[in-house]
Amino acid sequence: MILDRLDPHREAFEAGTGWTLKPEGACKGEVCVPLGRSPGTTVDVPAVAERLGMPLVHDSEAGLWALGPETLAGRALSTVEVPEITLEDLDGAPFELSRLRGQKILVYAWAPY
Repeated sequence: MILDRLDPHREAFEAGTGWTLKPEGACKGEVCVPLGRSPGTTVDVPAVAERLGMPLVHDSEAGLWALGPETLAGRALSTVEVPEITLEDLDGAPFELSRLRGQKILVYAWAPY
C-alpha cells in the first residue's frame, strides 16, 4: 500500500491492506491480532505495521511511504489466497488470473529499477 501520510482514514487502510479494524484488533479471515486500543477514524500506521509485522519504508524524495504485506509468524505469506489480478494479454484484451484457478501457475514479475 502506498501512503502519503502515516494516519490514513480507517476505510482507506482497510481497503488497501485487507485487514479489518475491530475493537478486538486487526482481523483478516480467521486471524485477529490485538492492537491494544480500539480503532478510531484514522490509523496509526507505524504502530499497526509493527504489530502485524508489516514492513514500512519511506521515500523522502517522493514524500511517500510503502507499507508491505504482513509477516505473521515470520513468513511472508499469511494465506495462499491470491487477490483478483487482471492484466492485458498480448493482444491487449483483459485477462483475469482467476481463469486459471485450480491449475499450477508461475507468476514472473520484473522491474527495471
